[in-house]
Formats: sequence, C-alpha cells, structure tokens
Amino acid sequence: MSATQFFPLPPEMFALACETVSRRVSRLPFLRSGVMVTGELLGVAMECLNAEFNKTLARRTPLNAAEKLPDGLDRCIEERLKIPGKTAAPVVVDVLCSAGIAETTEITDRLSHRTRKGIRLLPPWTWHAASAMTPAVRFQDSGNDDASSPLSWMSMCPVCRTGILNRVVGKQLFGIPHTDFYIECTHCGAKFIPVGTQFRLVSIATVRDPLWRKHLDQTFPAETWAALSRGTSPGGKALSYPTEKKPVSQVQKIPPGGLTYMKDGSLVVPFKEKTLYFKPVKLNFPGGVKEDLFARVQTPLQEMLKNPAFSHLLSPVNTKYSRYLPMKSGLFLGQLKERHDPFYREFLNSYGDEKFCTFRMEESNDGNKKGVLIVVVNRGMYYAANCPDTFRVMINDTFGRISSDDCLLSGNSTRCRINALLCTGRNDAGMYIHLSENEDERTHITEILKGFISV
Repeated sequence: MSATQFFPLPPEMFALACETVSRRVSRLPFLRSGVMVTGELLGVAMECLNAEFNKTLARRTPLNAAEKLPDGLDRCIEERLKIPGKTAAPVVVDVLCSAGIAETTEITDRLSHRTRKGIRLLPPWTWHAASAMTPAVRFQDSGNDDASSPLSWMSMCPVCRTGILNRVVGKQLFGIPHTDFYIECTHCGAKFIPVGTQFRLVSIATVRDPLWRKHLDQTFPAETWAALSRGTSPGGKALSYPTEKKPVSQVQKIPPGGLTYMKDGSLVVPFKEKTLYFKPVKLNFPGGVKEDLFARVQTPLQEMLKNPAFSHLLSPVNTKYSRYLPMKSGLFLGQLKERHDPFYREFLNSYGDEKFCTFRMEESNDGNKKGVLIVVVNRGMYYAANCPDTFRVMINDTFGRISSDDCLLSGNSTRCRINALLCTGRNDAGMYIHLSENEDERTHITEILKGFISV
C-alpha cells in the first residue's frame, strides 16, 4: 500500500483556522484535558483529514481487531507528531468541531459492517493539489521562517497577531490617495496601503493596545512587519516601546511609575501646584460579555443607507449586495462576518466589533454628585471626562450600556471604546471620580488632564 500523500496546508487557510479557533474556542495555544493545543497540532490534524478521499477519519484506531482496519486520527497524529494520539485525538476533535472546521460522523466498515465514530473536515476547510501552494505552513517551531517573504507577513497580522491579511481590490479608503489595492486584517481590521515596495499602516480598527499608536502612519518593508508580528525587531531583538510623549503645558508630569495610589485606593493626580484626589468607583457587572452586538440592529439595510454616515457605501452595496437591501442591517452584517467578508467592518466605528457588557455604579452618596471622571489603565491615564450630569448617569447610561446602534459609523465610538476596555480588562482598568460642582473648574481640570493621557 502506498504511503498517504499529505498536501501541505496553505498558509492562508492555516492562519484563518488558527484565528477561528482562537475566537470561537480559546486563544492559541491553550491547555485542554492535559493536551497543549497548538497551531501545529491543528494543522497536522487538518492535513490528515484532508488526505483522505472523503475527508473523513475514524477518531481512534481499534486495538486487537480481527482484521486490519485503516488507521484513525489518533494514529495519524501519533506518527506525525510523536505524541500520544490516544489523548490528543479526542481533544483535537472537540476543538475542530467547536470551531466549525469539522463535524462528527459515523463510518461503516466495509468488511465487518460495524460503525465507528469519525470526524469529517467540512468542505470550506478542504484543499487539493491544484490549490495555491505557495510555501507550505512553517509551524512555530520550525525555526526557519523567512521573514523577508511578504507571504510570511500576510499570514499573520503584525497588529493583533491573530488575523491574516487579505488583499482588497476594487475599493478605496476614504481620505487615502488612490492605490491599486490595500491590505486588511480579518480580525482587527487594521489596514495597510502599498508605498513602493513597502507598506504603510493607515488604520487600526479594534485593537486598543496603545503601543500600536506609534506605528500608525509608519511605513516599513515586509520583513519589518513580519518581525513585528513575531514581537521582535528585524535583527531578532525584543521590541521596546518608548512611551509616547504628549505636550503638557505648564503642568507637572505624572511620575515615571505612573499615578500614585493611596491606602484607601484613591489616586493622587498632580494638577498645577495642587494635588487632586480621585476616589475609585465600584462597578457591578451583571450578565456576561456580548459579542457581535452590531448584529442586533433592526433597521433595514436600505433605510440605514439613507443616513449620510453610510452614503459612501451605497454604491458598493448596490453593486454586490443589492439583494440584501430589504434585510435587517444587523442580520446582513452578521452574515458577512460569518463568511469572513471584511466588508461588514465598513459599517462599524473603530470599536464597533469589540466585546461589550453592562455595568453599573454601586450605590454610593457620590453617585448623585458632579465632577470629573477618569479611566485609568495600569496607572496610566486613558480617558478624562467632565460630568455635567451626575456620575451615576454618566457611568450607568453613557458608558455602562451599549446599544447595537452605538457600534455603527453613526454611533458613538467613545462609548464603545470605554465599555469594551472595562469589560474585557477589569483587572487592569478602572474608573475614578473627583467631586466638583463648579462647571468652569470641571472644564479646566478635564482639559488639563487630557494632557496626561499616555495610553
């Protein structure tokens, strides 16, 4: 019997599979039932399934069978990766099925007519010899990744290190000079445009990491972006990010170690010749985190396009998506995202595709008072706002509750940004308040504090 021929998994599909597992199951790599689930393990399992004519394998190989039966997924993994397939195969089956890459099935043996539990690779995740084979996937431990190859950069977004980069043709970015194409990340929405043989980062959609602000509008060759995607400089050294300097006129700067905490949890914030004290706000988070909130928009697509905020999308929708015009906008955008069509992001603000939740300020005498509200991340100032109404209204109604319409271009990106930050980074972020009934004083303090924002 000839040896099984494994067609190498195309890099684009490998990256997309890793992104899908990271988003639908858990961020790779992760430990499950004593098995370390990595991109390499998933890639090998997909190649084993794809090598079969019907893209199906038995989950395990029977022991002590009367007749010789074909190897199952457990034996294939064991032979290729030299790890115990008996423990790895059930975990891989669970992960691939949970991510929507494969499905469970039953196999009937032609000799014994007995059924065996199997796993089948779904059609969108199969490939063949005529598929674009550009270099085969270089797994993380291969040690010979060609950073100079543009493909190695496009296989993993250097901004979020999760999505892959797609070449978008026939569309133009608003406010950007005409280009034949641009490149967009499937996960975070980062956009790059070609500048000669190099690429410029012109937009960061959903990534909140402040370190990436320094790379916005920067132009680098492909090998530099590839190095950044690995968290190193082109020379192989770990990247260091100097704190971005912001102009602060005639005020003292925040200490190098960040804002100072008092024993009672209050923050000490320098303000001209004085010192301001900000009390911590205790928040309640009822319910869980919500994803794809934009998919709940009820307005029909044809009605939403009448809004001036979406006027630039009218032509491409009529050209390619005209049959969806009577559909509810949220359902339309949700279907685009499920099909990995990046066009859905054109309808959202920069933070419209984040994870949101509901939070409320705990009962406190300060809830009915006015003042200045700040959001702090890792001792750094992230946001400052004047609260002309009460703190309770600002926290509960403005930031603590996000509607589906807030996620759209016509919505409020600031509300989305603050809510997503506090919901997904509760250990590192918090709200603090300074009481002040004087409107002029609140305005003055807020303007000065904006100069402290460094994250």
